[in-house]
Amino acid sequence: MKKLLIIDAGGNLERAMHEIAQAGDYQIAGVIGGQPAPAGIPHFADLNAVTDDARENSAFFIAGDQRMLNQHRLSAYMEVKRRGWPIVALRSTSASLAAGIRLRENVYIDHAVRVLPRANIGANTWVMQGAEIGTDSKIGSSCWIGAHCRVSERAVVGKNCTLGEGVVIGPDVVLPAWSVIDSHTTLTQSPPTTLFTDPLFRSPVYLFEKG
Repeated sequence: MKKLLIIDAGGNLERAMHEIAQAGDYQIAGVIGGQPAPAGIPHFADLNAVTDDARENSAFFIAGDQRMLNQHRLSAYMEVKRRGWPIVALRSTSASLAAGIRLRENVYIDHAVRVLPRANIGANTWVMQGAEIGTDSKIGSSCWIGAHCRVSERAVVGKNCTLGEGVVIGPDVVLPAWSVIDSHTTLTQSPPTTLFTDPLFRSPVYLFEKG
């Protein structure tokens, strides 16, 4: 069985470990950062503390949940990338993944998610419980797709976007990078945007009126 090291970047570690155990694809070789690991699993304070024995032939996964900003998860992801260590995507055993989809590194597909044919999901993007990703849709890197969202066929979601619970992105809609969409919003056409910038923010934010 392949070995997996999990970086606890402030998320629900128990949930991630449960899904990994259910799938049976990986043996957890250790937990990095965060709280002490469950009994019997090595714990390392940070990446520098990981032993050569634990890292040998291991892949990495950065765990998180809705309390994290995409940028926080991205920071941990980029540090592992900088060191040249392999990172894998994970999926719940209850998720439905069609043929011809593409999942990049550190993608997480949660419970009861449906990913339809030829969908493309960028690195470090998390798709949460009950969401649906439509045929030929594209989701950029480091996005958060909230529970019960629907990204319809041929829609494009730019990188670093956050979709709240129950958001619907209609067919062929293009959502710019860094967009934040409030829960239970439906977008049926590519929206006009207001670009918000401030020196206190590291990146631009696009603001939308709730429809």
